[in-house]
Amino acid sequence: MRDEHLLYDLTDSPFCMKARICLHLKGVPYRTVTLTVGRRRELRRLNPLGKVPVLVHGADVIADSSTIARWVEDHYPDPALIPADPEARAYCLLVEEWADEALYFIVGAFKWLNPENRRAALANTVSELAAGALGPVVGWAVVRNVRRRYAAWGYTAAALGGLEARMRENLGVLAALLADRPYLLGRSPTLADVAAFAQLSWMRRYAEARLLDEVPTVRDWLDRFAAAPPVAAALSS
Repeated sequence: MRDEHLLYDLTDSPFCMKARICLHLKGVPYRTVTLTVGRRRELRRLNPLGKVPVLVHGADVIADSSTIARWVEDHYPDPALIPADPEARAYCLLVEEWADEALYFIVGAFKWLNPENRRAALANTVSELAAGALGPVVGWAVVRNVRRRYAAWGYTAAALGGLEARMRENLGVLAALLADRPYLLGRSPTLADVAAFAQLSWMRRYAEARLLDEVPTVRDWLDRFAAAPPVAAALSS
């Protein structure tokens, strides 16, 4: 259909979650196209990087969760997720960048480097990418490639203690930002909430979810945000 929104998606991707939440908060109907090994070539025609999420609407092909969020904001301005006020806008986009880069790196290390998470990491990722006999092969390749990338940056399982300390520090900063308000910029959620929520909600799938229980302010914000009907719908889609 010409006006249909298609979202190329993976359930265990925080960036896909971010895109889904933005669409639901805006009330934009869409259909998901789950990325599988068989669809890799199709995806690369849309996004040469071969990464999800990718949103397709008519002739528009929008890759990357941040670009999708801005496209949705431009085309469906209500409710606003990016503030118009220059100072608030800068703060919102700074938090988004922090979540997408710093939090993602740490949670990804938890997922792939912690032996406690190995079974869940493989199940959550591979169950959609490949089924049947192909699953173990794809799982082995994913684990090898991700661990090689982290090793090239100097991170192995031995670094997990230091990464936990960094996450505790980040959660403390987030708690300070939320101390006197329900959302990061006030009484309404913005893209800053969406981006940070997506990364920390992703962490809840793994052993390091226990770190969230140490920071009730952040835990309560996550629960409050997840309970909002559009967000709940995005999490179940």
